Amino acid sequence: MLEQVYVEYQVNIESEHQVESFVLVLLQQVDAETIDGYEVVIGNKQITVTTDALSKYLFTFNDVNHDLRFQVGEAFSITELTGKSNNPKRTITLSKTEGAPPTALIDRPLVNLVDVKISPAKIGEKAQLTEEKFDRETANLGMWKPVTHLLEGNSGVFFLDEFDSNKTPILFIHGMSGTARDFTPLLANIDRRNYQVWVMNYPSGLPLELLANGLNSLIKIIDYRYNVKTLHLVAHSMGGLVAQAYLDLCRNQLGCNDIASFTSISSPFGGVSSAQSGIDYAPVVMPAWRDLAPSSDFVAKLFSSSELHSTTPPHLLIFGYKMSGFLNQESSDGVISLASQLNDKAQQRAVKVYGLNEDHVSILSNDQLIRTLKSFWQESEKAHAER
Repeated sequence: MLEQVYVEYQVNIESEHQVESFVLVLLQQVDAETIDGYEVVIGNKQITVTTDALSKYLFTFNDVNHDLRFQVGEAFSITELTGKSNNPKRTITLSKTEGAPPTALIDRPLVNLVDVKISPAKIGEKAQLTEEKFDRETANLGMWKPVTHLLEGNSGVFFLDEFDSNKTPILFIHGMSGTARDFTPLLANIDRRNYQVWVMNYPSGLPLELLANGLNSLIKIIDYRYNVKTLHLVAHSMGGLVAQAYLDLCRNQLGCNDIASFTSISSPFGGVSSAQSGIDYAPVVMPAWRDLAPSSDFVAKLFSSSELHSTTPPHLLIFGYKMSGFLNQESSDGVISLASQLNDKAQQRAVKVYGLNEDHVSILSNDQLIRTLKSFWQESEKAHAER
């Protein structure tokens, strides 16, 4: 896909409205029922948009409520594209009142699309877990001030090892208010002779659909830059939902061939009841809560394909069942209920379901966990080589 893209536009957005996130949508026709792709840019008004010559229009709007939908009342602009590289600069002005928006896109979720970028995310930058970007305070910033988290350079896929084409990468994805540092016990036991460690660091307050699309774009770019053929995904808690949504998306685009395996650890595939309580009663609602609610569209769409595909990576579902205290009325790991961790659709898709007598945090330090992972990776690599 990246090789087909050959026109870049330098876009400057003029807007008097509060800058939360801009969504830039590529269209072949203004009234098109489908779109060529879209890009989400947070906290930046000067943007490089990459497209091919078939895209004739750029529809831009200020996504005030971060729901990846255009709604009447949000400032927008429609810009005609030439498809030629000799006239790349565009200055667009967003307005709530001038012109008519594409009616087919009003209140329509932007899903199953080609390319999404969360700018300014870092891609392939060498990092150490001792850096400030992996501090708990930075993780909390990503929950409540995700734009600031991004602008300070904390987000992206970071390499903890120098890239080595002879070593298989493992990408670790943290959960809500998490950081890559949460995986420290696991990382200490990774065989660095055969594997290299990558971590996704992201502002966990953002919508999960946005994060999944961002992960899709980041992995595409990494694949293109480094020619990755085999990649393992390991995700904890909410990170498992982000990873699964990414897999649903890339499978629809037939772009998961490099993913050798997916391991979820203590992930709430059935949603989190406390997220609904936060939506109902909290004075400030994080967008991620809306997706984590058990009745959300996001939870309902997980594992969206009706059947397993030849490019579907094997899923190892690991759950914890050790509760802390005596006030818990529901079986859980102290944070996520067993019913949510063992969601029916998730179990049906998993090649193996494995339980550990650990709570939501201690499970990452369990010795049996790393042994199980090592065995699963080896089995998955053999199967992946035969695809």
